[in-house]
Parts: sequence; structure tokens; C-alpha cells
Amino acid sequence: MITPGLLAKLELFSSLNREDLARLASKAADIRLAPGAWLAREGERLEFLVILKGRLAVRKQINGKELHIADMTTGDFFGEVNALLDLPAASSLCAMTHCRVAAFDRQQLMELMASSTQCGDFIRKVLQTRLADGPRHAIEISSARVHVSGSRNDPSLTQILKFLKSNRIAYEWVDAPDTGEASVACALPSLTIDGVAIAKPLSERVVAEAFGISTTPQHRSYDLLIVGGGPAGLAAAVYGASEGLRVLLVEQNAMGGQAGSSSRIENYLGFPSGISGEDLAERAVRQAQQFGAELVLTRRVLRLQPDASGGHRVILDGGTSLIAASVLITAGVRWRTLEAEGITALVGRGVSYGVAGIEPVNLAGKRVFLVGGGNSAGQAAVALANYAASVTLLVRGATLEATMSQYLIEQLRAKANVRIETDSKLESVAGHGVLRTICTSHCGTISPRRKADAVYILIGADASTEWLPSNLNRDDDGFIQTGRDVTPRSGSDLSRLPFPLETSLPGVFCAGDVRHGSIKRVASAVGEGSVVIASIHQYLALQQEASRI
Repeated sequence: MITPGLLAKLELFSSLNREDLARLASKAADIRLAPGAWLAREGERLEFLVILKGRLAVRKQINGKELHIADMTTGDFFGEVNALLDLPAASSLCAMTHCRVAAFDRQQLMELMASSTQCGDFIRKVLQTRLADGPRHAIEISSARVHVSGSRNDPSLTQILKFLKSNRIAYEWVDAPDTGEASVACALPSLTIDGVAIAKPLSERVVAEAFGISTTPQHRSYDLLIVGGGPAGLAAAVYGASEGLRVLLVEQNAMGGQAGSSSRIENYLGFPSGISGEDLAERAVRQAQQFGAELVLTRRVLRLQPDASGGHRVILDGGTSLIAASVLITAGVRWRTLEAEGITALVGRGVSYGVAGIEPVNLAGKRVFLVGGGNSAGQAAVALANYAASVTLLVRGATLEATMSQYLIEQLRAKANVRIETDSKLESVAGHGVLRTICTSHCGTISPRRKADAVYILIGADASTEWLPSNLNRDDDGFIQTGRDVTPRSGSDLSRLPFPLETSLPGVFCAGDVRHGSIKRVASAVGEGSVVIASIHQYLALQQEASRI
């Protein structure tokens, strides 16, 4: 319990009278921390925090690296800007020693600041200083740790740049000088991280490891191994790790999956102004890691097979073999390919499947075409219209209403540089080494060839399940059957009724877009990833009980 006498020892409160100190002490939260404990995390809502005893470190994640900003000790305070303006914390506070902290809500802070005491004057002065220093500190922080040099049309950089953008890794482009010297040409493309050149050949895994991203599992056995880092997989990692399971999540490309590339999700509960897929994925990753989940990137699961221990053996690329008591498949889906003349030769050279890795600023003044009539195409068109000279949406159907949310249709119609062409089809693309023109048809009639700088294809997706065992039940399109859809007639390996979201293989579960009958929405995937943990707990308890018999 915080006493008036304890507050009176601090210079901040020394000018308050006994009555004010007693009222303040009676309303304060008394927070005690052991070394290594977090008082506040970046992005959390903050109260006005006053350090009564101990030392805390102010830390901040900047460009994927945690930096030490400052130390705070007895008598210092923190969070007055956040509490007053209702802003999330811009940095984190970690206890370096045993600490005791008093926390006051916004109303108590405002009463202190409104008073004509020395305490109120001091808080106002510090508040003004921190508000003024904020922009200066932001300018001093390096905007990017990664620098890339070479030709923007170099196909060897296509996947690297896509990886950087998809994983929210800021980079700066350095145009290579055209000296004509062979030695310079041989050195390109090049990539440096924190000033250190990355050895060739460049690959996503080499870049990830140099950046400090985990690519190798730390253990050989896990309670739960999750395949896929989309919304369902991340939600399962958060809930599984928070409930005490040793969790490993394996993702090949980028955390967040296809949802991570959405420019803005406006119908997600709790975000009235919308939230970008990148922000949602970044928050989920941070949350999962805070609970102790292990996340590895640039790794692909090659095989899943039963193990003599009663669990499952999971084989990763490179030959890494892991044992998991339970497995959750949240592998998502892959973009469906388009049959059109010239497409294959120009993929990565002006033609792309999906919008992951797009740098909208590079499309400034360009002519952009998107193929598709779903929400993904609509979200991309709205975002790119803020940069491109024109955005044309090629829709096979006669109307958008059947395939796209109404709010997106209204946003598209409000954009002066967006054109919607229904009953249309992309017939061919052309260009020598880079996209130059496209040819479309309308209601079966071929249109004149048009100039184009970029084409993005978003025409639906197929299940990515060919790597799974043949005795795992799937529907005719390859989507995984779970729960009530798994029946003895369909060849189930279960000797009991399956748990919700359990597949035909005992202890193997499925959630998200790759599941048969799933609703293709971010909120639905997050919900499935959350609730499946209850089924996994039931399965693990059943296995433990069986092992004791």
C-alpha cells in the first residue's frame, strides 16, 4: 500500500500538503516488479507512472532491432503524454532492478497539472519538453537498416525485395552508377544491413538471418507446431503460448499471410478507423513472442508423418526433423494462376500475383491494372489509386456487388482515377524483358492494345495441401476436412469422434482459409485459431491419460 509519507519523499510531490498527499496515495496503484519484468510494452495504453524505487530501462523496437533509449530511476516519471492524450506507448519499460512504481489514472494526472503547485508546474514543463523533443528524436533515428543497390528490373532482386516489403523491413534503394566498368557490374546487385555487405548468392533466408530474424527452431520437440503464419496461425500461437504450451510456428514467406498485404481492413471489430494488414500482423507477432511462442521464417514443411512416440514427426526443408505432440495446419492458400498469353515470361517484370511486396511509391504516375473482383482486388485498387496515375480494375463478372463488400465498392467509385471494367478479361501481356502493353476483351470482343506499367492478378486462390499425407481427408478442391465433415465413410483414421477443427489424423488440426467450409475473412480465421487451442488441450489431455493406463 502506498502511503502519503512514501510520496512525500519524492521531489515531484514534496510541495503537496498532507491532505493532497493522502488523497493521491489512496487512489494510486502499487506496482512491484522483479528484475526483467515489463512495466509497459510498446503500443499499450499507459497511466501516469512514478518510480518510487529502482531502475527501469526505456527500450524501443526500431527497424526490427531493440534499442536502449534511456534509464529511469527513483523519482522519475513516465506516461504523462500518453495518459493525457490517450496515446499508446511509443516505447517499453523493463525493470533492471527490483522496482516499485505508483500508477495514477488520467483524472488524477489532470488534477495535478491543473493545480498551481510546484508539482503541477514541473509536470507541465516536462510534458512540453517531451512533446517538443519527440519529432527531433524521430528524425535522428535511421529510417532503414537495409540498403539495396542495383537495377530495379533485375530479376535476381524480385524475391528479395518482395521478402523485405512483405515482412515490413524498411530499405533504401541506391541507384547503381552506370560506369561501364565490368568490376562494378559484377558487384551488383548488392545488399547491406547495418553497413555490412551480405554475401552472395542473396536469398530470403540469408537476408533474414543477417537482419536477426529467427530461421532455425531452438528445440527438437514441441507441444504444438503450427504450419503457416497467417491470422489463424498467429492467433493460435498467441493463445497456445499464453496457456502454457511450447509452441513453434513455421512460416515460409511472411508473417500475416495474405491478410498482411491488405492495405486497410475496415470491418475488423475494434478498429473503427480500420487497420492495415501489416499493422495487424506486426501486433500479433509481437504479442505471440511476448507469450513465449517461437516463430521461424523462411522455412517450409516438407512432410508430416506419425512418430513412434505417439506424436508427429515434421520434416522441414534442409532436413531438420522435429517432434510435435499436436500439429495445426494454417497454411492458407496460394494465388490462382491466370491463363493469358505472355504472363509467365513477365511475372516479376511488371506482372505479379497478389500485392505482397508492392512499394506504392514506385507506382507514382504509372498505369496500373488489377485483375479480379474480390475484396483483395478492391483493397489494392483503393490503396494504389493514391499513387498511380490510373488504376483499372478488370472484372470478369457483370457486377461487383456479388463478390466485393459494399464499402469497398463505394470507395472505388469515389476515386477519380479508378476505372472499373466489368465483363472484361485480360487476353495477353507484352514487352521485351519488362511489361509494356496489355490486350483485354469486353464481352468477348477484343479491345485495342493499351500501355501498362504494372499488372496485379488477384483471381482467387487454391489450397496448398499437396505436401500432406494422402490419408488426411480433403475435399475435391484440396481443402482440409475437419470436425463433423470427418466421417468413417470418408476414411477417417480416428477411432472416436473428432474434436472441433480436428482432421482425420488424430492430433492434427486445421484452421483458416485452407479448411473446408471456412469463411474467408480475417476475423473468422482469428476466431478459429483461438478456439482450436481448446480442442488441442483436450487432445493432449487424452494422450496423457492414455499413457498412464
